[in-house]
Amino acid sequence: MKYIFLSMLLCLAVGVTGQNSEKYISIESAKKQYAKLAGQPFYVFQENRENPIRWNDSLKVSWLTQDITKKQFALSARPGEYFVYQIGVWAGSGNIQNLEIKFSDLRSKDGKTISSKRVSCFNAGGIDYLGKPFSKKINIPNGKVQALWVGADLTGVTKGIYNGTTNILIDGKKQSIKIQLAVDGNAVENHGYNEGKGLSRMNWLNSTVGINEEIAKGYQPVTRKDKTLHILGRSFVIGNDGMPAEINSFFTSSNQSISEKSEPITGGAFRFVVEKANGEIIRLTPGAVKFIEEKEDHINWQVKNTLAECELMCSGSLNYDGFVDYKVSLKALKQLKIKDIRLEVPVTKEKATYMMGLNREGGLRPNSWKWQWDTTKNQDALWLGAVNGGLRLKWKAENYKLPLVNIYYKFEPLRLPPSWGNENKGGVNVEQKGNSVEVMAYSGSRDMAAGSVLNYDFELLITPFKTISNEKKYGDRYFHGGGTNAISKIDKAEKAGANIINIHHAEDIYPFINYPYLDENTTELKTLVDKAHSQEKRLKLYYTTRELTKNIPEFQAFYSLDGEVLFPGPGNASRTEALHPKGPNEWLVKNLREKYVPAWYNPVSEGKFKGSFDLSVITTPNSRLNNFYIAGLDWMVQNLKIDGIYIDDAALDRFTLQRARKVIDQNRPEGRIDLHSWNHFNSWAGFASCLNLYMELLPYLDLVWIGEARDYNRAPDHWLVEVSGIPFGLPGQMLEGGGNPWRGMVYGITNRSGWTGNTPDELWKFWDEHNCKDKELLGYWDKNCPVTTNNEHIMASVFKGENESIIAIANWEKEAQSTSVLIDWDALGYDASKCTISMPFIKNFQEEQPLQSLSSVHVPGGKGFMIVLKENK
Repeated sequence: MKYIFLSMLLCLAVGVTGQNSEKYISIESAKKQYAKLAGQPFYVFQENRENPIRWNDSLKVSWLTQDITKKQFALSARPGEYFVYQIGVWAGSGNIQNLEIKFSDLRSKDGKTISSKRVSCFNAGGIDYLGKPFSKKINIPNGKVQALWVGADLTGVTKGIYNGTTNILIDGKKQSIKIQLAVDGNAVENHGYNEGKGLSRMNWLNSTVGINEEIAKGYQPVTRKDKTLHILGRSFVIGNDGMPAEINSFFTSSNQSISEKSEPITGGAFRFVVEKANGEIIRLTPGAVKFIEEKEDHINWQVKNTLAECELMCSGSLNYDGFVDYKVSLKALKQLKIKDIRLEVPVTKEKATYMMGLNREGGLRPNSWKWQWDTTKNQDALWLGAVNGGLRLKWKAENYKLPLVNIYYKFEPLRLPPSWGNENKGGVNVEQKGNSVEVMAYSGSRDMAAGSVLNYDFELLITPFKTISNEKKYGDRYFHGGGTNAISKIDKAEKAGANIINIHHAEDIYPFINYPYLDENTTELKTLVDKAHSQEKRLKLYYTTRELTKNIPEFQAFYSLDGEVLFPGPGNASRTEALHPKGPNEWLVKNLREKYVPAWYNPVSEGKFKGSFDLSVITTPNSRLNNFYIAGLDWMVQNLKIDGIYIDDAALDRFTLQRARKVIDQNRPEGRIDLHSWNHFNSWAGFASCLNLYMELLPYLDLVWIGEARDYNRAPDHWLVEVSGIPFGLPGQMLEGGGNPWRGMVYGITNRSGWTGNTPDELWKFWDEHNCKDKELLGYWDKNCPVTTNNEHIMASVFKGENESIIAIANWEKEAQSTSVLIDWDALGYDASKCTISMPFIKNFQEEQPLQSLSSVHVPGGKGFMIVLKENK
């Protein structure tokens, strides 16, 4: 605490020297030395883009000696540029509420005009991450300084000197700054986005790149016949009340193809039940199902259910990826005493084999499970499923906000939904009843006054999202890690047999987290990408939004947006157990002071940035940073030609990742997106299962790497649900300690080269030698798997081919086990008399062994074998 206090004193002291060695004074000193200015309702000053207004509790002396009534604010820009500048406002004598900023047209003497419609203030609003216009109130606390960032689009503007005003209005009082904008020089390329130092990229905050009604590659449009809707591999029937009446899966049991015959996921219709205190069920009468909007990417419908006592408005939307959004609004028309309001969801037993969520880690579903709302835990969703069909339910209300993830969850936890949570009375019960598994989300007793409304919203995700791509699963070989010298990784990847290289942050030419396009490193990154491409390798960059480095041109401008982009946490009082147990880094203490949460930090030890320091803060989920992120991705795939991105824990939502997918597919058709996550099932992260937490993102990923802090001694059912990716239509990979290659092969997964031990290159060679990508993986979980064992501790899967199949077996016990490997030859489609059995040598995996039969196979503890069956025709 001592160093924090001393740093604050230094910053606040009279005569602090700031940027460009210009003198700052504290607010207290300014009030004394410039009492006349401080006595005004507000004081306005001007500043160019090169010198961001840094602190809200200090002022440059030069700002206090400006006379904006006499002197023009002279600015210079280039034709075609997106140009930015700043206006500062000091609330010297009281709180400022609802500040307005307005702009005049800018006109030249020869009659040319820059319309005021081309000029806007980022602090006052813009375009949100969904592509919708919004406005913000600008309030300034007494004594504080606020930077207002203004942008002007000069696309098509010709050379000239343009004059106009920027007006600040507060409570009917106005102060105007005279603007003189000289547009001169050569036209700038790409609006100025190619160079970050000019801050033209601020316009990325309002970008709508990737927002369209196109279907992401690999999916199909939503189609409708009466009340039955179809998407890739799934059908959805709308009931008379607007709720789901029936949900079916057409995915085959191995999830590698789509059948013409469906299997039911639900065991009946969803039931929304309103039960009065006397036990009477309110029987609502449904109106007509109205289809509000029908597009290729989604279909929306609405049903109004009524009775004299209440009405229920049910609005649903099915999207092409399997996401279903329900807005359910219950309005009391008379005073009601309620015993319970609940949603009852019947799931077929076969499609509820596994469970994940609501304080239950992924694995086999128990016969009964009870859960109640507790927002200290990041739990609001439940997945029930099998490999080829399942449902993820998520309960929310009008107050929902995407929480922070990882060790930062406590700074922005889930908000208790007023409806479902009902002051912690609500919860979810899961109960097996015969051939059905009943999910009951209840909210408990309450009184509803006449006219009151409760929003019982919920989401569905229908799994799997797509068939598993063998081309990606067995053809994509990742090199990830291998030191901080980025250029050396291309040769290392070549040696390892990898064809995709992930470049992490904290590397010599990518030193600062989540900002790959720094002016000083883009040339080297382009060289790196070009070299990778010359060796027929794809190159991807670490790129996400959870945290953002301070070492970016836009940092101060982002901070001025008052928590919109940089999360407004406890500031200097922040503590995080893992990274900042004693408080934030001194730079943050000195330069931000309030409204932030410290995150990743790292000293740069080599390359041109050697000696600098990466330091980041947590960002606000679902802000305009999502727009900036997508526009930055679009810039990288077009200018650097990167082949995708690697996401490390996401503050991203489904809609934004959908945009990212479209941007990559449009520009780099063979591009990839993969997601990595630390194990969140602990008190720091709110006991969340990662794939449940991020399930809405999975339709737009090519691979999941959910391996950090994983225990690979967990049971096979946990592997299947939380590690393999198979129930969701995705390949998976292992991480922690290199994983367990023998158990991994039961699911057809390895780890990555370059990161840690158990290098997978020899297994990759084996895959190629035996054409694994042309085989169908039938796992122990699959009812059609033709191979089993007679030892419950040893699991067997088969990679089935036309004339050759590979059996993968693994021992889940620490001690050696013996087993018979049992083959259903008819199901395999082989003539046993014509088959040979072999166990080939695979370096660091198994020694070659002669096999006469599979009646007794001795498997070492924690290991396994790959056994080749070949039919000689």
